Amino acid sequence: MTDSLEAPALVQRGRLGTPVATSKLRVPAVPARAVRRTRLLALLDDLAAYPVVAVAAPAGAGKSTLAADWVRHRAGPTAWVCLDDADRDPAQLGASLVAALDRLVPGVGDRATALVADPDGPQEALRALADDLDLAEPSGGVLVVDDLHRIDDSPAAEAFAAFVEHRPAWLHLLLLGRRRPPLAVDRLRASGALADLSFDALRFSDAEAVAMLAGLCPEVPADALSAIATWSGGWAAALQLAALSVRSGRGTLPAQDRLVDSYVWHEVLRTERPELVGLLVSTAVVDRMSFGLAEALTGRPDAGDLLLEAEERGLFVTSLDAGGWFEVHGLVREMLLAELARRWPERLREQHARAARWHEDSGDGLAALEHWLAAERPEEALRLLAALAVPLGDAGRGTVVDRVLARVPPEVAVADPELLAWCRMPVDRAGFSDALHLLGDSPGSTRAAVLHAAAADLRGDWRECLRRTRAALGDAPGRVDPVTGHGWRLLARAVALQEAWTESEAVLAEARAAVSADGGRRLAHETARAVGLALAGQPVDAVRVAGGVRTAVETAGLAALSLELDLAEAVAARELGDREAAERSLEALTGHAHHPHTWVSFLAGLELAEARLDVGDLPGAVGRLREATEVAERELPGADARARAARTGVLVALASDDLPAAETWVRRCDDPFWGPVSQARVHLRAGRRDEAAEAVQRAEPRCVRHQVVRDLVLARATVDTDRPVALKAVDGAVDLAAGSGLLQTVAAEGPVVVELVELAAWRAPEAWLGRLRRALAPEPVVARPAALVDDLTERERDVLRLLPSRLTLREIAGELYVSQNTLKFHLRVIYRKLGVNSRAEAVEAARALQLLRR
Repeated sequence: MTDSLEAPALVQRGRLGTPVATSKLRVPAVPARAVRRTRLLALLDDLAAYPVVAVAAPAGAGKSTLAADWVRHRAGPTAWVCLDDADRDPAQLGASLVAALDRLVPGVGDRATALVADPDGPQEALRALADDLDLAEPSGGVLVVDDLHRIDDSPAAEAFAAFVEHRPAWLHLLLLGRRRPPLAVDRLRASGALADLSFDALRFSDAEAVAMLAGLCPEVPADALSAIATWSGGWAAALQLAALSVRSGRGTLPAQDRLVDSYVWHEVLRTERPELVGLLVSTAVVDRMSFGLAEALTGRPDAGDLLLEAEERGLFVTSLDAGGWFEVHGLVREMLLAELARRWPERLREQHARAARWHEDSGDGLAALEHWLAAERPEEALRLLAALAVPLGDAGRGTVVDRVLARVPPEVAVADPELLAWCRMPVDRAGFSDALHLLGDSPGSTRAAVLHAAAADLRGDWRECLRRTRAALGDAPGRVDPVTGHGWRLLARAVALQEAWTESEAVLAEARAAVSADGGRRLAHETARAVGLALAGQPVDAVRVAGGVRTAVETAGLAALSLELDLAEAVAARELGDREAAERSLEALTGHAHHPHTWVSFLAGLELAEARLDVGDLPGAVGRLREATEVAERELPGADARARAARTGVLVALASDDLPAAETWVRRCDDPFWGPVSQARVHLRAGRRDEAAEAVQRAEPRCVRHQVVRDLVLARATVDTDRPVALKAVDGAVDLAAGSGLLQTVAAEGPVVVELVELAAWRAPEAWLGRLRRALAPEPVVARPAALVDDLTERERDVLRLLPSRLTLREIAGELYVSQNTLKFHLRVIYRKLGVNSRAEAVEAARALQLLRR
């Protein structure tokens, strides 16, 4: 036995009779500038515990260099044999293996020699060789068999498989080849006898590739080396040939290097079956493929079998983990694609069209878009983009729409203004308007009618949007496609923004049924439902619905729907008394004033303005109203958006004691409910109670919240003139508010109404009443006084100490054994001495002056 890496001369001839070239038994030299691949050497060390390790990778993957480095790296006796075409003869294969193994166990081949010479005995000879090796029992050894693919589909393959099956326990086999070895691989792998490595394991990492290139091309800048490393895809041969190209002055990044191209065609594909080469060429238009896609691209029902064969034969085809998909090495695919473009450009376009049809049928619209454009079929790309534009907008990927449209010739785009408008609608307000102008005012088709409804929605004319969608969907009963699906979505949102959402509404039930079969449209409907419930005064239900779809929306990456859910939850939180969470979320939403969801930022700004009023921050409310109004003037000029801003404007003007401004806002509030209610508020501030009662009775409520507000404003208008009417109105409001969880809507109507609510306390659940009392004691924003105007009396201090509690004025009077009128007198004096105007401000000022200490 010898540890030398060179085979003795006597092995070559004489002992066996069949000559074996010395070069076949010599370990290849490792190039001087080769990168030492430490991670793979360690991997081969680990895999040495397996009796057989098979490395199957394409030509030029670095198999032999890695094995040679490992042989020199390890300690212990090693033999090497590199097979050639002569070894397809079983007798020659036997002679080659005997010659190699003789250096591990000298003389081991004597008994096999006669059997090798027998034409019928090569397989038996290799079994005998394995038995003799087993009896020799040396301390261990490694046999490397290189270029094993040379004996594929030959009689020698069966003989070699027999040798592997009967290998001695002490012998470790390292098999190198371009294809899956001719063994019972699955059985050997399952029994723990074989481990295998594929091309993926041998790919150079970016760091290894750059290190190798730096040694070969030291004069090339580091950024250029990194680009070449990426281009090579970790293929050793490509790195070597690219370095050669650079050194010969052909450039620093061979995007289509002829040396590599020639290597692919002459070294990798030249000897392969035409069916396999045809498969690779036909599928080069896609970066990965399944059996079905391969069949569509080749027109062959056996394309899946060819894919598996290509992988087994080391043709740069790699099986991916995800559901039966395969990929071809990127560089090789580029070479094949370039060849297809040079020789058969019309076929290249047809292959892209086939890929587009398959991807579209499979639901991968983005991939289909790219293939339609590559197939030079822009009209098909525009058609498909129109169907994808809304989902892309929901996912916050409007740039995809812009990028595709930029590649569609203008004459193709303007030839179909309906499709163009549909593409522009969710991503480009100006482009949508221009396309709609080309379309004209006539609704025409269902698509055109829905587009006009969308235009109304985007400008803030939600009643007009609702009218148009009803008409459009009425012309297409029972049909659900991207056009009518979006129509149902517009209808649901229009109902929500009109504050008219009621679960019993027939048209909403119809909308929900229409979109139930489509996951994305169903999520959009449920999101609109959450917004509608929040605005309609059903905050508990709104939170429940939003929570039910939040995970699905975020998992699907629907950023636009996520914003709408944020709005619904923020409005509900404010109504339920969670001011801090509501304002934090509303503040974030005001930063999203961009098309097509400007309305989210707009409503968030108005909610913030009213929230500032809740805590007495008038300057903050004025600022928020101004910002929201500017958004409306710029992006939402429609009547309903103007009316929504006017309704908040009335509240801000009344808080400023500016009746003329409030009257101006009322005239802008063209809403059948909020217009009369806002007019009634102004009348109340002016002391015109009869006019207020008459105005509020003209209001047309559309939801629970409207009914509560109407009843509370009516109570304020009649409390001094017709107390039974006021108490009856409050009773009805309390029943509805407590049943729906409304708190802030009730609290915002002021102390007069709240005192009336206390009279109806027996009708309300105690938990709701307790939350309402807490909602009446916000943390106000007031200027803290430096000192008292006058000192407080002892009785006034007693009153002041009870103000932070949740007690009503009547309960405080009872605690102090005074009448309510006496208590109110003390409060007026306390407010004057503290320089405040309300109970909440008095508590804040007392805390600032440390008057609440015991």
